[in-house]
Amino acid sequence: MKDKISAWIAGVGWGISIYVTLINGESVFEFLRYVSQTDFIYHPMLDYWGKLTGMAFTFIGLGFVFIAVRGGKYPELKKYFAWFQIICFVGVLMAALRIDLNSQIYYLDFLFFLGTGIPMLLTSR
Repeated sequence: MKDKISAWIAGVGWGISIYVTLINGESVFEFLRYVSQTDFIYHPMLDYWGKLTGMAFTFIGLGFVFIAVRGGKYPELKKYFAWFQIICFVGVLMAALRIDLNSQIYYLDFLFFLGTGIPMLLTSR
């Protein structure tokens, strides 16, 4: 049951990125300015890349939802997606340390990756 809850949380966490693809770019930039505590200007190319990223993240979220709904039929997928979360944690941690990020928002990312990846890994067969 914990693995399904973790998969649902991961699915929603990644899937919420569909919002980025649906709203105008300036609203996304306002949010990014708020969470990063950095003032940067809107640029159409960054908006475009953000929308591409949002679509990719949404697709990842759909993969986690698939595991939550049909994971019992494809148990090997759960392990791969669990490792994906853990590898994302390592990558984000290394990036945050390398570029000296001090914002607490990254702690939520760390908690998200480990809090969903580890339970799924521990319950995979």
